[in-house]
Formats: sequence, C-alpha cells, structure tokens
Amino acid sequence: MKYTANLSLLTLIITCFISTIINWFFVRSRDFYKINNSVNRKRWATAPKTIFGGISFYLVLISTISATKFLPLNSHSISLSLAFTIAFCFGLLDDFYHTSPFIKFVGQVISALCFLYAGVIIPISDNVLFNGCFTITWVVGMMNSINMLDNMDGIVSSVSLVSLGLALMIIFSSKSQNRTDIILITAVIGALIGFLFFNWNPAKIYMGDTGSQFLGAFLSWVSIQYLWQFRDFQEGGLQVKQFLVPALAFTIPLIDTVTVTLRRLARGVSPFVGGRDHTTHHLAYLGIKDKNVVRIMIAISIISVIIAYNILPVLKSSEWNWSFSLATIIYYLAVFFGLQYFYEVAKQKINQPKSTQLNETITIEGYDEVLN
Repeated sequence: MKYTANLSLLTLIITCFISTIINWFFVRSRDFYKINNSVNRKRWATAPKTIFGGISFYLVLISTISATKFLPLNSHSISLSLAFTIAFCFGLLDDFYHTSPFIKFVGQVISALCFLYAGVIIPISDNVLFNGCFTITWVVGMMNSINMLDNMDGIVSSVSLVSLGLALMIIFSSKSQNRTDIILITAVIGALIGFLFFNWNPAKIYMGDTGSQFLGAFLSWVSIQYLWQFRDFQEGGLQVKQFLVPALAFTIPLIDTVTVTLRRLARGVSPFVGGRDHTTHHLAYLGIKDKNVVRIMIAISIISVIIAYNILPVLKSSEWNWSFSLATIIYYLAVFFGLQYFYEVAKQKINQPKSTQLNETITIEGYDEVLN
C-alpha cells in the first residue's frame, strides 16, 4: 500500500507539471484557435480565450498509459482507451466546427458502447439488457452534464477534482486496490490541477468541449467502477441505496443539469442551446463574485463527498436501512431546493423593470433568449 501511495504521489507531481507546461504553451500561443460569445454559444466571459485546455487531459492520460506497464494490452484496455479517444475527438470536432447536438450525441453513445464492450457496466438490476441501457444513459448524461457545467471559470475542474478524490478514497480504503486505476485517476487529477492554474478566475484558458467531453467520459468510467458498485446482489431489483453515492459525488453537475433542462423545457426551449441561465450564473446575478460562486459550489461538493464517504461503512454492511437513505435524500433535496430558491430570487431581480439601487433597467446579454 505504501508503494502504491508513493507511486501515486509521484504520478501526481509529474502529470501536474506536464499539464502546466502544456497549458502554459497554449496560453502563450496567441495564434491558436480562440472562441468568444456568438449567436449559438452564449459564454459567461466576454473576452476570447483559447479553448485547448482539454487537450492536456487527454495527452496526460495517454502518456501515463504508454509510460506504465500496469495496463495490459487486451480488449478491455483497448476499448477503454478508445472510449476516451472518441470522446476527445468528438469534443475537438465540436470546438472547431460547432457540430450539431446530434453529432455530439452520436459520439457520446459510441463512447458508452466502448465501455459496454470493455465490460464496464452498471449492475443496476438483474437484467443484463436493462443494465446496458442504463449504463449508456448514465455515460451520455454525465458527458452532457459536465459539458453544461463548464459555464464559469474554474468550476468544472474544481468539482471534478472533488469527485475523483472520493474515488481515490474509496479505492485506498478497500482491501483490494487496483494500482492501474489509482495511477490513471491520479494522472487526470494532476492534469486538472495543472489546467486549473490557468483556468481559475480570471481564466486564461478554457477546456472547451474537447476537455468536457473527455472528462465526462472519464468520470463516467470512474463512477461505474467505484461509485455504482454498492449493491446488495442478494436482494435483487432496483435499490435506492445504490444511487446515493453517485448522486452525492456529482451533486453540482447533476443538480445544475436537471435545473437547466427542466426550466428550459418548461419554456419550450431546447436544453442543448447555450445560455447564461445556470445555477452558477444566478448566484452571480445576486451579486456574488464569480470566484465566490465557484467556492460555494466546491464547498457543497466537499460536504456531499464527506457524507458519501462516511456512509460507506454502513452501506457495505447489513446495518443499512431506510433511515440512512431518507437522511441522505433529505440532504440532497435541501441542496436542490436551496439552489432553486436562489435561482428564483435572482430571476426576480433580473426581471425587475428598474434596479432599486442603480435606478436603471437590468439587462443581461445572452440571457433573454433562454429565459423568456
């Protein structure tokens, strides 16, 4: 265990350094492709910045796989590598050519199918077909969720670090530790830290769809391997307790995605359009600085992960009962409806004819298209 921990620390240092160098290069190379607000993509920041940050995630992971001898060359490892590569390539394609949501969806489904071929499946029920369909839904949902959350400087990378931290804690606390998975997860953590140096507000670089699609696929794999496995196979059927750890691990991206999707559908707007109507944006509309908005989301993520980690011992034992599930669900609903409350307060503030403080009409560019 000590050897694995030391190797993991060494991997973290090396990959963080490599990621920092790669992203520094992209930031310094002003001629690289940049993106700004456009008709189809309403971005929170107004200044154009390079969106190649996500390339560092993929390069670091592939370099780690190539440099280590822990990952055997077989159909499983090839399928996993292919899943991450497809997610990366479709994201890169979207960054360059602004592909349609359908094209992006095709890439997400193909990535999910690669997971299935590799045997990475969520054991949600006793039915193999249902498990496969649910796994595809989860992978596609995660990739879209991470993509949608990439709406403010530093938020996706920060929240993802917390989620990956939970996965590492689960691995190190288990009796059988998969050294390969530890190294791969640590490598991506290092890549995220190196990227976050330049992505923290005010960001000098974005991860783009290249990064969000890859990261969504990687987080899907990690969650299937270590967060969806708390199932009592003797009971059978769907089990509420199996949903708790994944839900807690991805509290912010899931709640933000559900909030934006339901509200846009209620207004008759496609959930796939860009907009400044996310939960993060509404906290900013209340007057909270962007940095503090991200800090709030990180704090919620950390609290959720702490709860998830602390229920693991009981979750694995026969002592689990409905009281634990109910308490966890109550916490989750409290976070969800708490964010909905602030969303509505901000929405009312935006819709005021005149600002009581500034005595002028409040207008937010890129917001009316998705709010009204």
